[in-house]
Amino acid sequence: MATTTSMASFSYNRKCTAPLIRLLSILFAASVISGEPPSVVPSACKRAYGVGGGSFTEEFCLSALTGHSVGAADNADLALFTVDLAAANATATEAKIDSLLGGSGAASEGLRSCRALYDAAVHVYLPDSHAAVKDGKYVDAKLYLSKTAQVPVDCERWFKQRNVASPIDKEDDNLAKLANLAIALTSIA
Repeated sequence: MATTTSMASFSYNRKCTAPLIRLLSILFAASVISGEPPSVVPSACKRAYGVGGGSFTEEFCLSALTGHSVGAADNADLALFTVDLAAANATATEAKIDSLLGGSGAASEGLRSCRALYDAAVHVYLPDSHAAVKDGKYVDAKLYLSKTAQVPVDCERWFKQRNVASPIDKEDDNLAKLANLAIALTSIA
């Protein structure tokens, strides 16, 4: 009798195990094919857009983070990555401003003003933001990121008040969006 029960149990286990092994094999193969674990980016972008107050689009978030933030385990990792993207943007914009300052014309005074603003973002606000996010001090991070988001606004204001075309309007727009995205991701971290 004991042999019949153990035979039945073995037969039942084999019937359940075979489909389970096939399913696990398919899932393993899919993860090998994709090359990376499922991303936290789509759900984070949806949530960040919800708290972002319209300062960036969900599509902007997805394009900024998808494929570049491999290894991000959570929203805090994505916030830190976004702070680093903002720092790279601000540093490149600062270099562009420096290259444009050699010229003369109506935009030169505005560029000097923008250069001072970007200097604060690159050397103070963004390093402090990075440290605060890394240490989990999200209130401090949002304060520094808010100051960073204000830099391109103040920069563009100079040009608009004087009806002068801004030579860095695209860069200003990107920094504003990245800083606000980092604020939103920090808010949901």
